[in-house]
Amino acid sequence: MFYKNFKTVTYCVAGWVNRVTEEEVRKGAEFFQKYVKLDKIYLETYRDEFAAREKIEMIKRVMKDYGIEVSGGITTVTPDLNESDKKRQRLFNTFCYCNEPMRARLKEVSEYTASLFDEFIIDDFFFTQCMCEDCIREKGNRSWKEFRLAKMLEVSENLIIKPAKKINPKINIIIKYPNWRESFQETGYNPGQQREIFDSIYTGTETRHGAQQDQHLPRYLSYSLMRYFESVAPGRNGGGWFDPFDCDRIDTYLEQAYLTAFAKPKEIMMFCWPALAGNKRATPLGFMYDRLDTVLSHLGEPRGLKVYIPFNSQGDDHIEDYLGMAGVPVEPVCDFPEFNAVDAASRKVMVTAASLEDAKIVEKLRHFVEAGGHAVATSGFMIGALQKFPEIAEFTSVRYTNRSLAADEFHSPAKIVHFFKNYTKSSEPIEFPLLEHRNNASWSLVNAGHGEYHESILCYDTYGKGRFTVLTLPEMPSKIYKLPAEILTAIRKELDVSGIWIDCADGVSLFTYDNSTFGLYCYTWDGCAPLEFTVHIKGKAEKLEFIPDGDDSNFWGLKMKELKPLYTVPLYERRSDINADEPEPCETVFPVRIIPGDFVFFKIVR
Repeated sequence: MFYKNFKTVTYCVAGWVNRVTEEEVRKGAEFFQKYVKLDKIYLETYRDEFAAREKIEMIKRVMKDYGIEVSGGITTVTPDLNESDKKRQRLFNTFCYCNEPMRARLKEVSEYTASLFDEFIIDDFFFTQCMCEDCIREKGNRSWKEFRLAKMLEVSENLIIKPAKKINPKINIIIKYPNWRESFQETGYNPGQQREIFDSIYTGTETRHGAQQDQHLPRYLSYSLMRYFESVAPGRNGGGWFDPFDCDRIDTYLEQAYLTAFAKPKEIMMFCWPALAGNKRATPLGFMYDRLDTVLSHLGEPRGLKVYIPFNSQGDDHIEDYLGMAGVPVEPVCDFPEFNAVDAASRKVMVTAASLEDAKIVEKLRHFVEAGGHAVATSGFMIGALQKFPEIAEFTSVRYTNRSLAADEFHSPAKIVHFFKNYTKSSEPIEFPLLEHRNNASWSLVNAGHGEYHESILCYDTYGKGRFTVLTLPEMPSKIYKLPAEILTAIRKELDVSGIWIDCADGVSLFTYDNSTFGLYCYTWDGCAPLEFTVHIKGKAEKLEFIPDGDDSNFWGLKMKELKPLYTVPLYERRSDINADEPEPCETVFPVRIIPGDFVFFKIVR
C-alpha cells in the first residue's frame, strides 16, 4: 500500500480492455503511478461484451510489473440476445431476469469471471426496472417492490454467487450499491438480505455537481452513505467509488475523494482508468491523498447524530445530507440504535419520514425516550406518523395543520440567557409545513414566521426520563442553506452528540470522531468565499491542537506553525445556559478561518 489508511484503486471497463494496447496500458500506468499511486485495479470481464481472456492476461502481466493488484469486475448490462428481446424496454440495457437467455448469459459471465480472479465486484447496474410481458406475468399480484426485491435476491444467489463459487470456492464477491439509496426497493437492491449472502459490499459516493445533473445529490452524501453502509455490513464495506463526470470544477471532483476519505474507507475507487488517464482532474489526487493519509492517521472512528433509515424505506430523501452540508455531523444507520446512558452518541437519534417504514417505530421510540434518550423527529416524520401511527401524539402536543408557513423572521435562543430571544431575518421567505404546538405543553426553542404570526420550527417535550424534539424543515430541503446563521447554530447545538458545534452560515461540514478530534470542510460553489466563524466545545478546553496534513505552507506563503495560534487560542469561556442541567454547563469558543476547497482538523486538548 502506498498509503497507510486506504488503498487507491481504479476500474477498467470491458470495452477498453478489448481495445487497449500494451503500450497504452503502460503509458496509463506511468501516469497513474506518477500522479496518484495506484494500489489496485478492478478489471472488467463483461459490460455488453466479454473482455477477451488474452487481453485480461496481458493487463494482469503489465500490472504485476508496476506492483498493482488485480481483481475482477462485471457490469450487468447486455445487448439484445435475440429478436424477441427488442420488445423489452430496458433502461441502460440492464438484464431482464425473467428472460432465460439473459439469465444464462449472467451465469456464464459469473463463471467466466471466477475462472480468472479470486475476487470480483459488481458495478451498480445490478438492478431491474423491466416491465415486459414476462415480468408482468411472473410478478402476479405482488407489488413491483415485492417482486423485484425477491427476484434480485434469487438472481444474486443462483446466477452470481453459486455459479462463481462452484468454479472458484475461494472467490470474494463484492456488491456495489449506488448513490440512490432511496430507490433501492423499487429496483431490487436488497441490502438487508444481500448482506447475508455477499462476501463484501461497496458504496457509490458519486455526487458530482449538485445542481447541474439529474440526481441533485448533496455532496455530503460522499461521506454519509459510506457511514450508512458501514452500519449495514460492519467491517465489510470495501470502499467508496466516485467518478469525474458532471464535475464542473476540479474541486467538485476532489471533494468526492475528501468526503469519502473522512468516512475511513478501506479503498478509494476512482472510476475509471480510460476516463482518468491523462485527465487533469486526476493529477492533484496523489498530492491530496498524501495530505488525507497524514490526517487520517490521527482520527478515531467517525461519530455523529444517528439517523434511522430502515431498509426498503423512502421519505425525507437525503435530509441527513442537507443537514450535513449545513454543519450537523450525522451517522445514518439501518437499525434503530439501543439507548446507552454512558455513550453520548447513543443517547440521541433522529427519525425521518423514511423511519415510518418500521411498523414498530413508535414502540421503539417510547422505550428509547422513557429510558432517558433524546429523539428528534423531522416534520416529515411527524406528518406521516400522525396519520399512520396516531399514538405518536403520546409524546408531544405538536399537530399538523395541513397549511404552510412562509417565514422570513426568526427567533432563536439568546447566547447568554436561554429564555431570551435573538431576532433575525432570512434573505428570502422560506416555506415550511405548519406544525402547531400547545404553548407551555411543549417548549419552543426556535420560531419562524412573519409579522405577528410565528410558529415553532424547533420545540421539545419531556417524556419519561428523556426528551422528544420536533424539527420542522423547509418544504424544499435545499432551503436549509438559506436559514440565518443563528438558526442553523441553534439547530446544530440541539442535534449535537459530540460536544462540538459551529456558529456560522451554511457551506461548512463538521466531521467528529471518538478520540476528541474533529475536522471542517468548506465547500466550493458559486459565490463562495473564505469564512471566519467560531467552534464551540462543550466544557473547558485548554486549546485546539492542529493536526498536520503534511502541507507545511498555507496561504500568504506563511508556514502553518506560524498561523497555528489563530486556530488554537480560545476566544472565551462561558456558561452555555443560565439554568443548564448539563454536567459541564460551560463551553469554550475558538475562532476559525477556512478557505473554500480546504479542510482542517484538530485535536481537543483539555
